Amino acid sequence: MSIISVKNIKKTFSDGVPVLKNISFDVEQGEILGIIGPSGSGKSTMLRCIAQLETIDDGSIYVCGKTVAENGKYATKAELRKVGLNLGFVFQNFNLFPHMSVLQNIIDAQIHVLKTPKKEAVEIARKLLADVGLSEKENYYPCELSGGQQQRVSIARSLALRPKVLLFDEPTSALDPELTGEILSVIKQLALEKMTMIVVTHEMAFARDISDKIIFMAGGVIVEQGEPKSMISNPQTDRLKEFLKRFNQ
Repeated sequence: MSIISVKNIKKTFSDGVPVLKNISFDVEQGEILGIIGPSGSGKSTMLRCIAQLETIDDGSIYVCGKTVAENGKYATKAELRKVGLNLGFVFQNFNLFPHMSVLQNIIDAQIHVLKTPKKEAVEIARKLLADVGLSEKENYYPCELSGGQQQRVSIARSLALRPKVLLFDEPTSALDPELTGEILSVIKQLALEKMTMIVVTHEMAFARDISDKIIFMAGGVIVEQGEPKSMISNPQTDRLKEFLKRFNQ
């Protein structure tokens, strides 16, 4: 059974503009799905629908064998909360609590959502900070960190809730190019550990090298999908060829 299953989902914004048009795909345990495409193609909206940050109008979403929505009808709030714990979401703009230290940002949800004892939560947080190379920053506040460091804290915070799937919404888009490598190296390490991930990205080489499969979206539909290296080196559709031109110059 797929760990994430999306079936024929559709979404139209309140202004009447359709943003997702019959999107379907599956993600298996330990698999990394890369999602590429131009701005406005529906990539981030689709990811947010999986994470329950947006609602769909029709279609079905299943996470870890549990129903988020089926034929447009959502599960109960209690069921959705349980399903949501299987997912970690890493935002473009970090979304750290500015009034909390790095350590507090990572232990807060553990204590209040998972009911983890504080001592254990601190131990988990310190282990994760070591994993992302930020042990010395636990008492810093977000404003005292670089963008790359804030994003690494954001990843550690997501991992602290022990999700089964991590969703990345263009995790390097808010960073200077020289800081992008910091985040890509963390994600590559997670890939080596067989973390299931869906990564929306504009980093073509990264998507090619880390993904087990790639989906190319444009205009709210999946235009092409397949094995990363062959898709990026030998695109089959004119739309993907056009999209990749600027990356191959």
